Amino acid sequence: MESSIAPIGQGEVLLHVGLHKTGTTALQVALADSRELLEEHGVRYPGKGQYHHKAILAGAERPYGWRGNGARITPKKHWNRLLKEVDYPGRVIISSEFLDDVKPEVGARLVEQLGGSDRVSVVITLRAIGSILPSAWQQQVKSGMTMRYEQWLEKILADEASSKSDHFWWRHDQVAQVKRWAEIVGPDRTYAVVIAEGDRNAIFNAFEALLGLPHDLLADRQGLLANRSMTAAEAEFVRRLNKELVGQMSWDEFSSLVRRGLVLNMVEKRTPGPDEVKVQTPKWAAERAAELGQGFADGLRTSGVQVIGDPQALAAEPRSGSANPQQALDMDAAVAAALGVVTEALAQRRQLAEQAAIETAPLPAPAPARRWSARGVARAMKRGVSG
Repeated sequence: MESSIAPIGQGEVLLHVGLHKTGTTALQVALADSRELLEEHGVRYPGKGQYHHKAILAGAERPYGWRGNGARITPKKHWNRLLKEVDYPGRVIISSEFLDDVKPEVGARLVEQLGGSDRVSVVITLRAIGSILPSAWQQQVKSGMTMRYEQWLEKILADEASSKSDHFWWRHDQVAQVKRWAEIVGPDRTYAVVIAEGDRNAIFNAFEALLGLPHDLLADRQGLLANRSMTAAEAEFVRRLNKELVGQMSWDEFSSLVRRGLVLNMVEKRTPGPDEVKVQTPKWAAERAAELGQGFADGLRTSGVQVIGDPQALAAEPRSGSANPQQALDMDAAVAAALGVVTEALAQRRQLAEQAAIETAPLPAPAPARRWSARGVARAMKRGVSG
């Protein structure tokens, strides 16, 4: 199907609304790794990093972090820098997960500053909601949430609305998400890429077609990222730790020590054994997710936007099992987690020690003043007058 996709025009911008857990990070890694090669094909992936989170947060003026305890606005310079790079005669691709929760008026403003609806196209990546649920819960646990998976599911899938479910469905009501962007740039400039379970090339091939790139240029880089989910035991370990830390840390402290130090190290430094259980969705929630997915599939078909992939894939029912399996944390996982925290804390301690040493270091003694004789002064004055 990808071969029939017409690329966006030269001088235009493709704005990727990367819904969380739809392969967005893998795509961003591939784009960043091929940045120089992309330019050879007339495609720009702005910046030097992996993604455009800071630029989008700055442009949207969206706080990042715990509201009321460390959330802050990203400096506008990041958005302004992106706007300068978007001034490019070829095609430009911008990608960020943080585009999935901006308000319509904010999205319209971002599009206008990027060149308007005559220049900007929007692409939203979608995946079966049943597959997203366990990953979305883990993402919130990594951000400090203490709620068990099944308890969280009961709130998210309940008929009665709550602040937690409202925020989740603002991002993950896939039809509403697509329609919001279609109202900004028009259905003809809005693409929905459906990622079927097990199709590892779908997202790469779709973006290659939309950007007019050679086949497999991005797909060949999919192995650069090992972005695995936490096991059930790892997730439970972090959740329980969060409960013990409630009210004791600022967002910056939590982000550096727990998110970056403990969780990232624990997940990236090892491969789980075959007997380590993944987070599983209970049967009742899996069936409910499939029902919702069918509604999304039906709504996408009649949305009027350009659909890449099979909408029916959104209705796939995930594997089900016990949401809270009793399992001890693997020793290697525990060591990796502890090592991450110790390493991060040690780095911060050394940095503080270096700063303290600089601040308390004695000032260098002033250079001794030059002594002038009466004859030397006379000669200097004579040179100054004659020069």
